[in-house]
Amino acid sequence: MKRGIYAVLLVGVLIFSVVASGCIGGTQTQTETQTPEKTQTPTTTQPSPTTTTSPTQTTSQTPTETETHTQEAECGSGKVVIWHNMQPNELQVFQSLAEEYMAMCPDVEIVFEQKPDLENALKVAIPAGQGPDLFIWAHDWIGKFAEAGLLEPIDEYITDDLLQKFAPMAREAIEYKGHYYALPFAAETVAMIYNKKIVSEPPKTFDELKEVMEKYYDPNNEKYGIAWPINAYFISAIAQAFGGYYFDDKTEQPGLDKPETIEGFKFFFENIWPYMAPTADYNTQQSIFLEGRAPIMVNGPWSIGSVKDAGIDFGVAPLPPIIKDGKEYWPRPYGGVKLIYFAAGTHNKDAAWKFVKWFTTNPEVIKQLALDLGYIPVLSEVLNDPEIKNDPVIYGFGQAVQHAYLMPKSPKMGAVWGGVQGAIDEILKDPKHADIEAILKKYQEEILKNMQG
Repeated sequence: MKRGIYAVLLVGVLIFSVVASGCIGGTQTQTETQTPEKTQTPTTTQPSPTTTTSPTQTTSQTPTETETHTQEAECGSGKVVIWHNMQPNELQVFQSLAEEYMAMCPDVEIVFEQKPDLENALKVAIPAGQGPDLFIWAHDWIGKFAEAGLLEPIDEYITDDLLQKFAPMAREAIEYKGHYYALPFAAETVAMIYNKKIVSEPPKTFDELKEVMEKYYDPNNEKYGIAWPINAYFISAIAQAFGGYYFDDKTEQPGLDKPETIEGFKFFFENIWPYMAPTADYNTQQSIFLEGRAPIMVNGPWSIGSVKDAGIDFGVAPLPPIIKDGKEYWPRPYGGVKLIYFAAGTHNKDAAWKFVKWFTTNPEVIKQLALDLGYIPVLSEVLNDPEIKNDPVIYGFGQAVQHAYLMPKSPKMGAVWGGVQGAIDEILKDPKHADIEAILKKYQEEILKNMQG
């Protein structure tokens, strides 16, 4: 069905009037999760998806025929103001969806306002009573914003039935210290991107992956078993595979000295690093895959544009489980969740809630975000949609999200990134002979000191 006159007019207007801007907090980075370099990891070198190839830029397509999302809407009244830092193509889709909602709820006005420096704008405006009703960003702001009193709790609206609609990681992302402050609409993490010309099917276990790495490792001809950027964000998948972690949100303590974390680091440098090009650099590792010199790359959805530009026939699949002593251990890469937050002192909370609930729980809305912008759904129903399953990128990353480790929400995580990266840099000086356990314990103490100020 056609969306209606509002959406049709809007598309025409936006083509001429929307100007370039940053992405939302998950496509601009700012998921501080989506772009690893924005996770406060000081040494990350890979290009920012916001300025190069964000998932929204590389997989987006302007809707030419849109559908009316017929799920019944609860309607409030009055104006709902949403601050954001979206790319123009994102804004176009969000605006069209808002127009659809307003057509169903004529007493509501949804207004999007662009804020290039969203964080500072919110920190100034909200305490002065001049903030928005809602804003869009990644989940890892929730801790520091809640601690600063910049968020509005929505506990009275949250029910078990509502929570069960979302993937577990998304449910966790919207809560901080017993209160809910947002609803989720998309997620991201890293996965295997494999060249089908070299590897027709993705490895189902790590043993199969290792066979592939061994087969194609040929350093004399500058060919390698796998392309994998090495920094705190990217190797989190293996570091956290055996039950270890960089930081535990519940205890707010780092875990580099945990036996399980040490095991994960040792596993990476003993079983993966030997089949790689000897560099941690993001751009170099990506180029190796794009040039056909490695069968598999570990990367996120923001890299897909470059993969397509390289003309590679590719697939996406989760990193495979490690089978050890008869037990299955899934790699757990960090993942981020895109949220619509409620700002403290929201002027129209009831109408804002009704719009956000419709937006985040309507399967057709979430499906459109996935197909038009490349967003990975967290609404469980959509992940099982046949059209989504047939999209190798969306479905592949969607499956990877099921095993992801939610990026920590505590403000104390800011003291952890540098310590983890310091440990990695020290190991990389001599990976074959490094005393990984001693190095991790050393940086555990450094992190604890930094957390204490």
